[in-house]
Amino acid sequence: MPRGFSKQRAGPLYALFYGGQFVLLGVQLPFFAGWLHLNGFSAAEIGLLTGVALIARLVLGPFIAFWADHQADERRALRIFSFVFALGAAGLILAPGKVLITVAALIVLWTFGVLVPLSDSAVLRADRNGYLHYGQTRAAGSVFFLTTTILAGAVFTRFGIEASVWVMAAAAGFAFVVSLCLPQGAGGRGGAKPVSWREAPALLASPVFVAVLLSAGLTQGAHAVYYAFSYLRWTEIGYSDQTIGLLWATGVVAEVFVLTRARGVARRFSPAGLLALGGGAAAVRWTITALEPALWALFLVQILHALTFAAAYLGSVEFLDRAVPHRLVNTGMTLMSATGVGAITGVATVIAGFVWNGYSPASAYLIMAAMGVGATMAALIVARRWDGKPIFA
Repeated sequence: MPRGFSKQRAGPLYALFYGGQFVLLGVQLPFFAGWLHLNGFSAAEIGLLTGVALIARLVLGPFIAFWADHQADERRALRIFSFVFALGAAGLILAPGKVLITVAALIVLWTFGVLVPLSDSAVLRADRNGYLHYGQTRAAGSVFFLTTTILAGAVFTRFGIEASVWVMAAAAGFAFVVSLCLPQGAGGRGGAKPVSWREAPALLASPVFVAVLLSAGLTQGAHAVYYAFSYLRWTEIGYSDQTIGLLWATGVVAEVFVLTRARGVARRFSPAGLLALGGGAAAVRWTITALEPALWALFLVQILHALTFAAAYLGSVEFLDRAVPHRLVNTGMTLMSATGVGAITGVATVIAGFVWNGYSPASAYLIMAAMGVGATMAALIVARRWDGKPIFA
């Protein structure tokens, strides 16, 4: 196939591939806890289920990244895990009881956590190879997420939360179909040597990399209560599914605004600066959320998602791009995802579930605010110890 044609379709196809993943996420994050609750799961059980799936990313994620880096066709890993992703989502519809629902949910949550860093790595490489614009392509996923939260809130308000798993299954199936159409070579290594087992631990041996890992992980992990339990609390307060969808959509609009301007933002702020902005915003956002402000104020607080997610995310990606050899980017990206969205979020979700049940929602949110403070301190360490150059050859 001519390279020019592949270049023309790489961006739209990867955007659609993100779309399938993030339509599912647009249902799962705001509404899946409500569906689980309807099927007999308590807040503690939801937290434990979510936490186990996220922690599993840390255990298996680096091995999957290493394996994916050694595939001659970069699309193979994306297709395999897209298929498992779709299989798990379909299982949610067919599972007859809590045990099988738990298995299907674990598959969906875990494979999503595998797919995102693999997709990010492929798209980042495709950007370097001249096939697409990374920030705009990644922002497409956020646009799909945004549209889903708005429409799903209205749909579930009318037809009930039971419809959520059908939408999730359709989205995962769509992602698998698109994975079969991705052009070969766009997200490939371009002839670069894949990482070896002896090189991978060098990332974790760098104090600066560990500090970035900690800062990004704490900021992303501080979303644990929001991701797992906000639906439960907001429905208790009396907000409709449509209002909850609009609250989520407000945060995503702010996120998209930053991501579509990724290159300009990266020129203006250093990776450490972006990480510090994310951590500081997390401390503020979750403290205010814990106070349960009026609805209009809660909408304003949601705008901080531009910093707590997008700024922190771009800070970690920019650090990897500037400080890590290209052959280690996939491994670095997976470690970031496995630590932040995986281990730290997983542990935080489990703890928050018990705090939520045993004390109060406010107590759980204040723990998230404290994580934001820790993330800011780690970012300041990065600013002090990293000179902006590669951390090793």
